[in-house]
Amino acid sequence: MARISDISKIISILLKKYKLEIPWNKSNYSLFEILISVILSQRTYWRNAQLALKRFRSKFRSLRELSLASEEEIAEIIRPAGLYKIKARRIKMIASALLKEYEGALDWVLRLSCEKAREELMKLAGIGPKTADVFLMIARGEKIIPIDTHIFRIMRRLGIASAEDNYESLKKKLEEHVSPELRPKLHFILIKFGRNICKARNPKCSDCPIAIYCDWFKNQQR
Repeated sequence: MARISDISKIISILLKKYKLEIPWNKSNYSLFEILISVILSQRTYWRNAQLALKRFRSKFRSLRELSLASEEEIAEIIRPAGLYKIKARRIKMIASALLKEYEGALDWVLRLSCEKAREELMKLAGIGPKTADVFLMIARGEKIIPIDTHIFRIMRRLGIASAEDNYESLKKKLEEHVSPELRPKLHFILIKFGRNICKARNPKCSDCPIAIYCDWFKNQQR
């Protein structure tokens, strides 16, 4: 079983093995578009999210225009991102909440501390901890580790995440043992590793560079 103290060795191996690809260039997007891109990128490949975002930006020129659109109309525009009905509902909820609570603005996020900004974002219908964390990591450059399904799966297989861990407890556990400058890198590397090697089904254990630390792999060999 890997120990949390092994995480620095695991990170070092993964960073050497896999090219780091950070899909967002925040200078190309408004704060709201960054938030939308975070939602579109969930449970899909970035190229699909990019296509959906391009269609979204061409169709909706303002937050108010978006708030007047139906969920069905939004869903059809973002269809390439997958789970488009669920994502459309969330986008509609967020647009309406921002208009109601903040007159459609998001720049207030930049004026708050990370903790307070996260708290306020999560008060908006449709925004949970992961969406808030990824948004803050991209929009503000916060040195945090958003946790997604790939990261949870990898950490459980390594034995670092226990059955009792939830989003907040695993995030805290990793951040306590990962230096701030490596946290965003770890987020993206683990997602790539989870998609390509440590898959939910048929993981490629024979190609895994950290199998020596993996409790799940060791159990498969017995």
